Amino acid sequence: MNTTANKRLVGSFLSQFEKGGVNELLDMMSNEATWWVNGKPHLFAFAGLKTRAEMRPALEELFAFFNGGLRMELKSLIGEGDMVAAEARSYGVTTSGKHYENEYHILFRLRDGEIVEIREYTDPMHAVEVLR
Repeated sequence: MNTTANKRLVGSFLSQFEKGGVNELLDMMSNEATWWVNGKPHLFAFAGLKTRAEMRPALEELFAFFNGGLRMELKSLIGEGDMVAAEARSYGVTTSGKHYENEYHILFRLRDGEIVEIREYTDPMHAVEVLR
């Protein structure tokens, strides 16, 4: 795939967060894909390295926190070769009525039209504060 197609796939991937599309997100990832989130796993359950299979329960748990999913506003995309870097901001309202807004820098590595690696940098302490 070329850079434009890779960027389109990443944009589509991020749009699934608002829909709570667990299956759709996982379908865009290769079977061997990994997803790493910054932070300490003992302080923030979503932190650390997870396989694609481990992401299903993590995503289901994440979406259960929100009314109407988590809107990801894409600020910028930069692509080169098999890599796409995305800068985004999320907006959501939790089931308890709290407002969640976080900043992200996410690095995607793609191969043959699938995401094979995600490295997500965000503010885990804000997530812990709002989602507990």
